[in-house]
Amino acid sequence: METPPKEEFQMNESKTAPEVRQKRCLILYCSSHHQNTETLVKKAAAQLSDIAVMPLSENCLPELSRYELIGLASGIYMGRPHASMQSFLEAHQKELKGRRVFTLLTSGANQKKYGTAFSSLLEGYGCTVLGNYQCKGFDTFGPWKFIGGIAKGHPDTSDIAGAQAFLRGILRTQA
Repeated sequence: METPPKEEFQMNESKTAPEVRQKRCLILYCSSHHQNTETLVKKAAAQLSDIAVMPLSENCLPELSRYELIGLASGIYMGRPHASMQSFLEAHQKELKGRRVFTLLTSGANQKKYGTAFSSLLEGYGCTVLGNYQCKGFDTFGPWKFIGGIAKGHPDTSDIAGAQAFLRGILRTQA
């Protein structure tokens, strides 16, 4: 059983009640089917205190302006990010315009064109794309289910280490 991350607290100026320390970066993720993207994002960000991780939900969306950096993470479905990610981007164009963003993607095929296409979409919304990390994710969609899926075991420890290095690089270069 996984233990929830410890909240980081600091005393406010009046030294009364502690306040939750504001994170510099928020990663919003969409993950379905095999939870590949959720696994990647949560494990890669676990040791990075400046990153908050949250599933993309229309019922609970944080104030994006509170964060310097926004990470957008999704599995790839039929060559595109999850439909809820696409809906979020369309609905929040104004809040995202001019923002510094990066992407984390998982897919069975792990084709470079997925990251390029997603980055182009974000640039079309007026975002500054800082980078893209993508890796394989276990996929049993469509014909892959008949052969037991592709990219079994992914994301693996190497994928997670790569994502963590990517996130550290983003935080370091945007300090």
